[in-house]
Amino acid sequence: MGKVTASLDTSHYKGHVAKTVTVTTDEPGAHPVVLQLAADVVTVVDVLPGEVTFLRGTAGEPLHADVTVAATSGEAFDVLTVDADPSVHATVTPAAPVAHRGTPKKPRPVATGASRYTISVKPTEKAPIGQSMAKVMLTTTLAKAEKVPISVALSLTGPVQVVPVRLLVQPAAPVLHARISRRDGPKLRILGIESSDPDFSVTQTTVAAGREYDLAVRYTGKPGRGPVDARITVRTNEPRQAAVVIPVSGRI
Repeated sequence: MGKVTASLDTSHYKGHVAKTVTVTTDEPGAHPVVLQLAADVVTVVDVLPGEVTFLRGTAGEPLHADVTVAATSGEAFDVLTVDADPSVHATVTPAAPVAHRGTPKKPRPVATGASRYTISVKPTEKAPIGQSMAKVMLTTTLAKAEKVPISVALSLTGPVQVVPVRLLVQPAAPVLHARISRRDGPKLRILGIESSDPDFSVTQTTVAAGREYDLAVRYTGKPGRGPVDARITVRTNEPRQAAVVIPVSGRI
């Protein structure tokens, strides 16, 4: 007879968790024994609506998302500090009115006296165009939840638009077109165009001065080359989109 001791690290789980442990012995003819481990994991803090907060929209326009951080026990706690990556800004307010609890000890908490807080997250001017991830970290007085991380997934569209965003090359279409435009704001100027592949050349045509341009991408190499994986880089006068990259892929 033997004894098997198994443990389950629940630090990265929430809710019902089920795992199995397979035990194999050297007993002749014995089959492996499968042990079931099950647990209902209750976290000290709930981050709602989820562990990842999504921010999608156009850079420069009003954009924010609210996250609720709540003690599952209903216990009141303080948020001492809020640290955010440069690409996002976060503010904390109690999710419900809080009775005054007297003069707080220094250093003064960011927010105090509630069991639930609303964290409002918005992108800053340093948020990159495209898709990126940012982190917000709360420091609290709640035991076993002194650090509460919030992940923010950003998907920002810039003022300079490219249609289509990717060019698919094939033998029957040696010339491909992409439109690059800016609907409003300062006039758009194309400062230069570069191709990562010398077999592709780009010709620029003005559709609407300062607003829209057509890019004709031509394959000038030998027939039957094979796979293509290239990039057309368009330099613009828009500071946040100084380099707009258009992937070119396919087979010739």
